[in-house]
This record gives sequence, C-alpha cells and structure tokens, in this order.
Amino acid sequence: MRNFFPVSVWYGPERSRAPMVAKIKSLKDVEKDIQKIKSLGFNAVRFWYDWAAAEPEPDLWDFSTIEALLSITDKLKIHAIVQVYTDSAPNWVERDHPDSLFVDRSGLVIHSQASPGYCSDHPVVRRHIEQFLERLAKVVSSHESFYAWDIWSEPHIVQWSWVDYIKDPWFCYCKNSQNRFISWLNEKYKTIDALNEAWYRTHKSWEEVVAPRYVSLSSFRDLLDWIEFNIEKIAQDLEWKTKLLRKGDKDHLISSHAAISSVYGIPGIGYGASDDWRLSEKVDVWGTSFYPKHTGSWMPLKAHHMGVALDASRSSCESRGKPFWIGELQTGHGVTGMRLGEPVDELDVERWAWLAVSRNAKGLNYYAWLPMSCGYEISGFGLANYDGSVNERALAAGKVARIITENMDIFINSKATPAQVAILYNIEAHKALACLRAESAEVIRKDIFGIYKSLMNLGLNVDFLHLTDFRGDLSRYKVIFLPFSIALDEKAAEAIDDYISHGGTVVADGRLAWMKADGTLCEKIPGLGLDKIFGCEELWMKEVKKQTTLEFNGLKLSTYRYISVYKTLGGKTIATCENNPVIVKNNHNSGTAFMIGTLIGAGYEETGNLNNLDLIKEIILESGVKQQYYVECKQGNLEDIEIRSSSSSENGLVYLFNHGNTESVFDASISHDVFGKSFKEAICLNLSKTLMFEDDGKSAILKNVSLNPGQTMVVLLK
Repeated sequence: MRNFFPVSVWYGPERSRAPMVAKIKSLKDVEKDIQKIKSLGFNAVRFWYDWAAAEPEPDLWDFSTIEALLSITDKLKIHAIVQVYTDSAPNWVERDHPDSLFVDRSGLVIHSQASPGYCSDHPVVRRHIEQFLERLAKVVSSHESFYAWDIWSEPHIVQWSWVDYIKDPWFCYCKNSQNRFISWLNEKYKTIDALNEAWYRTHKSWEEVVAPRYVSLSSFRDLLDWIEFNIEKIAQDLEWKTKLLRKGDKDHLISSHAAISSVYGIPGIGYGASDDWRLSEKVDVWGTSFYPKHTGSWMPLKAHHMGVALDASRSSCESRGKPFWIGELQTGHGVTGMRLGEPVDELDVERWAWLAVSRNAKGLNYYAWLPMSCGYEISGFGLANYDGSVNERALAAGKVARIITENMDIFINSKATPAQVAILYNIEAHKALACLRAESAEVIRKDIFGIYKSLMNLGLNVDFLHLTDFRGDLSRYKVIFLPFSIALDEKAAEAIDDYISHGGTVVADGRLAWMKADGTLCEKIPGLGLDKIFGCEELWMKEVKKQTTLEFNGLKLSTYRYISVYKTLGGKTIATCENNPVIVKNNHNSGTAFMIGTLIGAGYEETGNLNNLDLIKEIILESGVKQQYYVECKQGNLEDIEIRSSSSSENGLVYLFNHGNTESVFDASISHDVFGKSFKEAICLNLSKTLMFEDDGKSAILKNVSLNPGQTMVVLLK
C-alpha cells in the first residue's frame, strides 16, 4: 500500500469544500470529471471533507458526500486522498458555546465566517472534533480506492483567511488557551517563584499569570515562553489529530503539509507559524505547499528561492526519516482579492513538479482541478478551465503523472544526490527576531537565499539542518553555514566546536551567539565560548544605511545592513572595512572557522556581486568539497541552467532546467562521484528528443542539450 507514488489533483464538487462550489453537480457529472482526470494520466484524486459538512447540528452526522465521491473512485479504480478540515466548522458551535471563539491579543474575538472555525482548546470543540475524526476515519478507510489522509492543511494556531482584518494579530488569548499555557508554564517552572524569577514578576498564584501581548523593554523571557508554547502546541495538536484518525484507521498513510518552509518565517506568534522539523515527527508523511507564482513579494519565484523552499522542506522530512510530499502544487493564476500573480503556463506546471521530484518528493498534489468559484481567491488556482474543459496546463500535469506512474519503481526507489554542504535553520535566531520587534524573518531569509544561490551556482546540492540535527553525526558535511545566528543554545555551541575540531568548516556571519536561547546577553560575542573557536571577539556592530564594501584580496565584497568589527584572538584577518578586521579565519584543531562580520549571503542576494560568490567559492574548494555538476554553456545564460540528480541501485536520473527567458544550449557533466557507477544509455522521459550521451569514465555527459525558455528535461540513465 505504501509502495506508491501519488500524483493527484484536488477535486471538490458540492459541499466537500465551500469555495470549490461552481454548481451542484450530479454524481454522473462528477464521475465524468474524475474519468477525465484519470484519462489525463493522474493516478489519484484528492478530496476535501470538513467538519461543517459532517455535523450540521450537534451529534447529527452526515458523511454522504465523501461516501459518494469514494464510491466513484472505487468504481473507476483510481486512488483517493482525503484532506480534512476542522477549521471549516459548523455555526452551532458559536451559538451554543460563544466562549469557543479565537481571541486576538487586543481582546478582539474572531467570529467564524465558514472559517477559521473555533479554538480547539475549548473542551466541547475538542470533543466534537474527536468524534468527527474518529467517525470519518471509519467511513473513509472502508473504501478500496482510499490511499491516504492529509489531516491538517498548513498548520497554524488559527487559519489565515481573515488575515487582513487585524494588524499584527497574535493568537490565541481565549480563556481555554490561557489555561493551557498556564499548565505548560507550571510543568516547565514547577513553582510560581521560579516563574517570577524568570519573568521578573511578583505573582502570588498561577491564576494571576497573563500571557504576553507585546515586546517588553524589561525582559522577553515571557515572550520566548509564549513562542515556544505555541510551537509545541501546534505539534501536540497535530499528534492529537493523527492519533484520532488511527483509532478508526490502522493502515493508511497520514500526512500533513506546511504553507511554506518554516525557514521563511517567525514561528509561534502572529497566527502561529510552525516548525517543520517538529511537525514531520508526528505524521507518516510531511510536506509543503508550493506556489512559486502566488501573490506576495516573498513567494519563491526565482530558481534559488524555489530551491530553498523545496530543500528546506525535504530536509525537515529526511531529518526525521519521513517521506516528502508536495501537499499543494500551484496549477493556475495566483489570485488573492485584487492582487494577481504572474500568469502560469504549461511549462511552469511541468517544471515545478520536476523541481520537487528532483529533490526527492514522493508525492505530488496539484491544486486544484477547478478554479476557485467564490471567495477571496475567486478565479484562481485552477488546472482546468472554468467550465471544466482541458487546457495545456492540464495536459502538462497529466503528462508528469503518466511518466511517474509508468516508471514508478524508478522514481520511488531513487534518492537525491547527498549534499556535502548544509545551511543551518536556527529557530532560536528566528524567535529572537520576534523579541527584537522584527516584522519578519527577511534579514535571515535574504542571507539564506544568497548563500544557497552561491552554492547552486557552484553546482552543489544543499541540506538544511535544524538545531536538533546538531545532536547527530555531521561528518558527512564538509561545510556548514550559520546565517545570522544571533541566538544559540549551549548544546549547539558545543556541537559546532566538536564539528570543527574533527575537521569541519563553519562559516558564520552577523552576531553569532549574541544572546543565549533564554534571551540573555552573552558576555562576549561570539558567545558561549565560540570566541575561542572563531579566534576573534566582536568590538562593535553598526547598521549601515548605504551600500558598503569590504576589501578582500584586492576585491570589493558587498555587505548587507550590518557590519561587525573584531579584535583577533589568534585568528587571521582576511577582509577589512576602513582597515578594521571584518572577516576572520581561524584554524581550530583539525577544522576551520570563518567569522564574517556582515551578511555575506544577503549581500550577494541584493547586489549580485560576484566577488561575494568568489569568497564562498574559495572557502568551499579549500574545504575539500567536490563539485557535482558542470555546465559548458554554448548559448544562453549559464546562471539560468540548473542540474539535479538522483539514483537507485541500477539507474540514474538527471533533471535539467532552463529557468531563463532565452533558449539555452549546453553540455552537462555529472561526476561519477554523484552516482558511484557508469552508464551506457540515456533516455529522455518527457521530451521527444534524441540525446547525445557519453560516459568518459569520470562523468556522465549529455552533449548539446537544447532547452527552450522555461523548459525541463528528465533523463533516465541506464
């Protein structure tokens, strides 16, 4: 049952999800739609079912729609995945239990308008969600075509649909959530005196404790606790929902997926972003939504942005030994009210799918078959036309599905080429940004983007590491980057020391370990004893309002936002600003530590200064990293070409992408270090092209590859 690679499209007629209602269809019409979907090549269909449809009045249960849909997939012999929504909740909950509403930090209550539903910390809400999930599991799992669940789409404290209603909202401050928080604090601190000491309070009892609502001048230990509580709360609730499904269904896969990788945001406040690494532990399969042409300036439109979004999500799964899926894959025009994204064409639909598969995705779920027929996203995100007829995008998505289905064993058993380089996702730094009144994680995100782009341009795959990954074996990585790690815990500092001592290279920028994980200042920067490992101590940091450069081997490096100046403690100065040491290199036992007193990745991301790339390249090569892919560009722009690879025991897969706006012609070489074997034949799986291929004993070489703008080539090596 688990040896299957689902490629599905979301489909929701009638009342399985309100925004999908175009018209009430007969079951005969629904069967025609699903037959059309199957004929295109899809091997699965993904349905919605929500609590509002299932329990229109207390203890009056109705599963007729999902039963009817699954009876059709049973008949047509196509797999079904069911997406569960508890935030689309019945209105009787508010009528009978008005204290179940979500409450913002301002005290404003959120009345549900089909969503976001009601706070599951309320005991009655919790009890009815439990009944809904247990009953639904028994109904759905009895159908032969049923394959898997997605128990929670884009987990947050509260669903995002009302987000323009309140400025800078935080949740949830209802009585029941506050009681849960106080119980959490009681378990952590044991006594009210211990809490008072940590928070700088004089409470006489736990009943006096109030959850923080703003950043305090005096201390932010309370806010760090609130953030951590909400991170844990989301993880606990995902586990709770998963266990409820397991009561009624012992066999089928249970998945969930994030809105976007947690490296993009600040966790635990606002409407409650999550930590992918913690959530992937709670389900059989974890994944992400992937909308490169959604609305919003932070969406992953550029090639390296898409790489970060995918590789970070993949890494959160592999770190916990879980498969990686794309829970929602964009198919059509991004629409949010009057904000419209870039047009989506058939090349996008194909390219985005293969980008995910090249990064070890083992499931794709296209969102959605029909465009949104009403609501905030009206006319957006449809694969088919408004009337349900097929277009070029639908054909392209179906083609991807057909190729994967016809070669399923190869795609299931292949593994992406291991990375030699990693980037830290330091959640403590993201928490610290919230406490420092940062509006977003943009400063870290830009730094990550620039570092990743540098590595991508050097033909290298990249893993992302969580702080908890530092407890394991890091020896497979030659280099680890620490982007703007302004907060750090002692265990991570010890792991960095151990990794460098055993021959690794660490590149840190910004104010490394400015503060401890509890929000208190370290006596030296870098803190927690890292000044000895990095061979320097920060003298001062300043914010720069205009572009400033550093001197490095006669080259000018671009800075970003901050510059730190150091006193060397045995380290060697390798770059200066106005003759002040800003980049310091230190040999520590068998390894090397680089302290970069600016955000070197963000400087590259913002300016495109190739000197920043040269510095990173020098560090990479000096550390013994071997380049995995080589491109000789004969026509077009070298930076537009991306190569990825994966392999199984017998075969290899090579993915070639042209992200640019002009035709590219190039030779692509993939080192034997990637595959560990040679090949005799290369077959293009998705294009009608004859390949010029040779294996020279050192590399597999694809010659004179021609790709149109936005085109993708998938090559099977045999």
